[in-house]
Amino acid sequence: MQFPSRTSRAPGFVLQAIVALGLIAPAQAERMHRYTIAIDPKLTEISVRACFSGQPPAALVAESLDAPIALTEARIEGSRKAIAPSGALSLKEVPDNGCIAYRTSVSRPIKVHDRTGGKIRRVGRDLLASVGLWLWRPENLAPDEHVELSFDLPEGVAVSTPWKPWGQPGGIAFRLGHTPYDWPATVAFGRFREHTIRVGGAQLRVAVLDGSPPPDLEQVHAWLEEAAQMVADLYGRFPVAQAQLLVVPNAPGSEPTPWAFVLRGGGPSAHFFVNQRRPIQEFRDDWTATHELAHLLLPFIVHDDAWLSEGIATYYQNVLRARAGKMSEREAWSRLHSGYQRGRDAAPGMTLAQATENMYRGGTFLRVYWEGAAMVMLADVRLRQLTAGKQSMDTALAALRECCLELDRAWTARELFTRLDEITGTHVFSELFDAHVASKEFPDLTAVYRQLGIQPAGDAVDLVPTAPYRQLREAIMSNSALFLSKSN
Repeated sequence: MQFPSRTSRAPGFVLQAIVALGLIAPAQAERMHRYTIAIDPKLTEISVRACFSGQPPAALVAESLDAPIALTEARIEGSRKAIAPSGALSLKEVPDNGCIAYRTSVSRPIKVHDRTGGKIRRVGRDLLASVGLWLWRPENLAPDEHVELSFDLPEGVAVSTPWKPWGQPGGIAFRLGHTPYDWPATVAFGRFREHTIRVGGAQLRVAVLDGSPPPDLEQVHAWLEEAAQMVADLYGRFPVAQAQLLVVPNAPGSEPTPWAFVLRGGGPSAHFFVNQRRPIQEFRDDWTATHELAHLLLPFIVHDDAWLSEGIATYYQNVLRARAGKMSEREAWSRLHSGYQRGRDAAPGMTLAQATENMYRGGTFLRVYWEGAAMVMLADVRLRQLTAGKQSMDTALAALRECCLELDRAWTARELFTRLDEITGTHVFSELFDAHVASKEFPDLTAVYRQLGIQPAGDAVDLVPTAPYRQLREAIMSNSALFLSKSN
């Protein structure tokens, strides 16, 4: 509703009357709960002072089932009243604008009720501490309700978090954000120095933890920057504005990065467990960093649909590295083909949905990763064919970033595929979902191979120069903007 211009010159009581009638909503002040977090010099105990704006939440919760065991003390400030955890910390006796203080032991790993992985890890002189073990927070935050977390650290100790930096330059403060409380996250404390990589409009905050021998920081930063740039080159920007990158040395295994993963709690983060003794060229030749950072091209996908998030990362770990000149077009297609072969042979008799459900206890990873990648490839090819190259998986992901890359909600594959159909104005994604997710058969790639001119030769492939859609095949691996017509 637009009022006549004279309204703006009316006495104050007129504006007050308008507000009273509900025609203009009064400005709502942000509620900011403030946490101050301290850790002792030996990195064995975390102390937290939490002060609430207005009425405190009914209770505080923690993600880990072992958080009550790690809690050593919790009290209402200004009172001798202790707060006993009973699945949550009740705040019913905390006054408005009141504070509580609590302490959590992080001196040793605790695995009593929580079997979801190590919550405490010592890395040389440094510490990785799962947020779910020590951060007691409101279960839900209203849109105008926030938590500011500031750190009071011993001299020489730094912190790395997945949360968005906040406050005055030079301070150590963050905003918790609105991701669900039970999304895992990790904070690192130690003698490292955080380094910021700026790629594609994003700020990636890198912490390299203590190792023996110590990693070469300059080389590690260059390795991660190169991988992040490959992802940013997909559509000209890195998919998220900021992320935490943790590099954890001394990982057992002969590979440069024996394992890695992405978490979303509090904000995106990628964790790389590395064997720093390997030559840096092995890191640059490896696909792991590209794979993990490519996960950020999608919002968080529910675990039951991990085939989608892993499929995107697995497809693009090869495509992006080919575009960056890390391998030839033929090698990239050969790696995809070899992976499809392994996925086809894995989890016989299972649907893709069943294989995904059993991924963490039945060893069906190959089927999940590679059938997901095959579906992404089929979507990419079909979009390019239907639109004469004007659309592709690249353009669909670019549009998804603009509309739907929310950081604080989880998507199902069905929901995301429906949105991608809306974005592209096609039925490509829903048709692939209906054809393959409940099927026990790996997608038949024979016809698309023939169209693209991909000729299997064992685990490798030969590329046919006279194939009907040779230009499309080449465009995928070279990031050509358009595929206009069939080749003659």
